[in-house]
Amino acid sequence: MAGYVEKTLAPGERIVHRVNFNWTFSFFPVLWFALGAAPLVMYSMMQLGAIGERKVPFEELQVGWWFVWTAFAIGAIILINHLIILWTTEIVVTTYRFVFKKGLISRNSQEVSLNKIEEILLQQSVWGRLFGYGALILRGTGVGVITLPNIDSPIEVRRIIEQAKADLRKDTREDNLGDDD
Repeated sequence: MAGYVEKTLAPGERIVHRVNFNWTFSFFPVLWFALGAAPLVMYSMMQLGAIGERKVPFEELQVGWWFVWTAFAIGAIILINHLIILWTTEIVVTTYRFVFKKGLISRNSQEVSLNKIEEILLQQSVWGRLFGYGALILRGTGVGVITLPNIDSPIEVRRIIEQAKADLRKDTREDNLGDDD
């Protein structure tokens, strides 16, 4: 199924690079799910008699089950929400523009022409350097600020954007020189 960017490509425009989130972006949602699921596993094993000498009757664990299922539901909601964010976010560099699209039902798309990007700032902590992630902040004419959180290889993404800008300038110059003939 074609995504938002594929559906909005101009004639002659192609995707140069798709930006991915770093695994650390998903660390805490997965952790919350694991912390919610662990008591459910423990209680299930206690109920089935896999832990301890005897099977624990349901009545002795009834109040605990409410807490266990509540913790599991909260962890599952956090994880599902995060997965929806991952599945519905597109960060793409094309031959003409940079696109950052979010949203499942309602869309929020921030796009800037490559020739309108004035600066690209990199924010990378010590942990970011160790684990290969960082935030890029793009400032452009007429669009304000686009902030990309916890992306993989931010220095490489920055280089790709700069290369795409240079290629666009080169193509524009060649087109202008060809018009003079």
